[in-house]
Amino acid sequence: MLRDSSQAKYFVSKLEHKYNKGKALGIFTHKLGRAIYFMLKNKEAFNMKRFFDQ
Repeated sequence: MLRDSSQAKYFVSKLEHKYNKGKALGIFTHKLGRAIYFMLKNKEAFNMKRFFDQ
């Protein structure tokens, strides 16, 4: 996701200013994991806008 999405790169770069790079990636992967869990639970498609607005 980080290779293709400019929104994801921007989100992680904002986190890197507050935390170091490893912690920022950990926060991002945790957020992505929660999104995938709720997508599977609710049988919904991935919504990029909703993912980055929250």
